[in-house]
Amino acid sequence: MINFRYKKLDFLIFLLAFFICAKKNAQQNIPADARIITLNEAIQLGIQNNNQLKIANTDVAVANENLSQSKIAKTPAIGLNMGYNYIGNPKVYEGFYEKNVTVDYYNQQGSASVFASMPLYYGGAINNQIDKQKLIANMQESVAKMTESEIKQTITTQFFTLEKLYKQIEVTKQNIVNTDLRIKQLESRVANGQNLKSDLLRTELQKSNFEVAVFRSSNSIELISNYLDILTGLPTNTKLKPVLDGILIPKEEVSLEESLNEAYQNRYEIKRSEINVRIAESSLDITKSGFKPFVNANLLFNTQYPAQWPDYSNNILNYWAAGVSLSWDVSSFYNLKHKTGADKLQIDKSNIALEATKDVINQDVKAAYVRFTESVRNIVTFKKDVDLALSNYKIVKSRYDNDFALISDIVDAELQLNEAKISLNNANIDAIIQYYSLQYAMGKL
Repeated sequence: MINFRYKKLDFLIFLLAFFICAKKNAQQNIPADARIITLNEAIQLGIQNNNQLKIANTDVAVANENLSQSKIAKTPAIGLNMGYNYIGNPKVYEGFYEKNVTVDYYNQQGSASVFASMPLYYGGAINNQIDKQKLIANMQESVAKMTESEIKQTITTQFFTLEKLYKQIEVTKQNIVNTDLRIKQLESRVANGQNLKSDLLRTELQKSNFEVAVFRSSNSIELISNYLDILTGLPTNTKLKPVLDGILIPKEEVSLEESLNEAYQNRYEIKRSEINVRIAESSLDITKSGFKPFVNANLLFNTQYPAQWPDYSNNILNYWAAGVSLSWDVSSFYNLKHKTGADKLQIDKSNIALEATKDVINQDVKAAYVRFTESVRNIVTFKKDVDLALSNYKIVKSRYDNDFALISDIVDAELQLNEAKISLNNANIDAIIQYYSLQYAMGKL
């Protein structure tokens, strides 16, 4: 009877210490040197500061400038020519340098002309070039949007992975506290001959494993925080602590067919591949324009002083001219034969690449869908594990209260319960991660 009361008192002290430490640990879960951050804040910082996205947006700006430049080909080309010469007095020779006469020549000569030329017809080359540049600008916009989606996906995954590590450290530290209490109790029991020394050594080894787990998780937090710092543009070595306020485990049901349909409509990879097909077709149109003649409208104004020489008069000659010019490279009919063939092959290649992109997206969506449904089912399984661990804990506690189990048995049962809770927490976070991965695969992130 005395032994039973002694064991029950030990257990009550242990249980009371457990809840006190658990409450204290929950209050200190946020490190003092950590920066609190929400998922929405991290994504917005990534959109504003990420260097890869800045590069992609700069490419969009460059493509738009090139588009504006290509449109200038439709405007008139205007030029100005001016010249001045000093002419020495010429000598007129008779025979083969036998006799010469120096001519008193007018030494000053100047001229100026203004000309303008405007394309009237270039076989559609100018319009096709503008259309091609529009497609390139659209493709760069798709690349920028795709880069933004990839950054959102990466930030989301790392954000929730960071939260998972913090939860693991929280529970593992509580296990260390519980193990310390067990070690103290076992040291007393070993001294009194109530437990074997091997029980104490096994418990000390367990504590060491917990400390190693905390150390590894802490290092992982440092690495992931640094990666998120780079993604979001925050100062490096800023330790981050995610906050999951308002983020719930997704409950909506999605079908694989609907997911695939949305992916085909929304994924920027498909849009980019479709634009590549149109760019290849535009290149063929530009090449075919080389078979056609070019027509320009021309305008010229010229002034000349003196009017003419050597029989010059000290006058100014002005005149203007307007007309139309036509040029046609007839050799293009055989020079461009292979170029058109290459352009047609490029169109075929772009169409094949489009189908290959659809195949990759099909696989991405199926994999994300399977992983998401799997993670949702895992939650149910791990909830059962928690219930089983809790039932086992209650049974062991009852056995311990009736002097049929050792304190090591009750603590082991408690550790199993804590591990089951960790697994359930990880399953919940994995479900959220897989949900966002599915949204990304569907082109909705």
